[in-house]
Amino acid sequence: MNKIKLENLSKRYGKRTAIDGITCEFSTGINALLGPNGAGKTTIMNCISGVISVTGGKITYNDKDVFSMGEEYRSKLSFQFQSQPFYLSYTAHDFLEFSALLKGMDKADINKEIKRVLSLVNLSENENDKIKSFSGGMKQRLAIAQTILNSPEILIFDEPSAGLDPFEREQFKRIIMQMKEQSIIIISTHIVSDIDTICDNLIILNKGSVIANNKPEILCERIKGKVWSIPKEDIKDIPFNKIYFEDTDSKTISKTKPTKHAVISKPTLNDLYFCGQLNKNIFSDIGGDDK
Repeated sequence: MNKIKLENLSKRYGKRTAIDGITCEFSTGINALLGPNGAGKTTIMNCISGVISVTGGKITYNDKDVFSMGEEYRSKLSFQFQSQPFYLSYTAHDFLEFSALLKGMDKADINKEIKRVLSLVNLSENENDKIKSFSGGMKQRLAIAQTILNSPEILIFDEPSAGLDPFEREQFKRIIMQMKEQSIIIISTHIVSDIDTICDNLIILNKGSVIANNKPEILCERIKGKVWSIPKEDIKDIPFNKIYFEDTDSKTISKTKPTKHAVISKPTLNDLYFCGQLNKNIFSDIGGDDK
């Protein structure tokens, strides 16, 4: 099993600290970085991919320093940026062919691989259309196709569902589920439904720090008894910034019964997200970041 390890990783921009002494690891399978905008997700992935330098700490791939590995490491990695750059005058085929050549693919295999990835993202009929004619969702799907081209060992997706309709979001899940046995897949998102049924390892971030890191089912077990459904008549008894809404339920996080009619609720990944944002100490109190 391949592993990327972050040890005491920090990144500062002047006086602002984007990530602060993060230690965690990503292994073969689907790894999710979950947190609100500004939590440090994109910074972490930019550091992992070598797009930006680190201020402190180190990153290793199978115990080798990634910056020392250089091209050997970069050849194993593919990164879908949140705002993916395109050559708008290129056709989808031209763009993917150019990307394949940059990845060092054998020319004899390129056309077959392009057709494979375009089929996966439902763009086969648009293979020879220019990218400037694509909608936002189509560009996002093309970016996914470019990322999975040649099945890299390390796949990084920054907010991959942006602009995708519900069907295409599910198709993205199907694609990465097929690749999880041979690749380290890292998905950054603040949308729980992107990863709720497919995630093998979950890292929850808050203001540049890791709040929890473990398998989702273990983290859910650790907040059992601390997630409460609040009936309408009790909502007024809780500070508004301590309530969140899931489907038809009003919920809060508390170690003790928060209102008279509150009822214990079975934890979900959505609850894990809000635990990290409403009460970030709740995981450390119960050992939520051990492996």
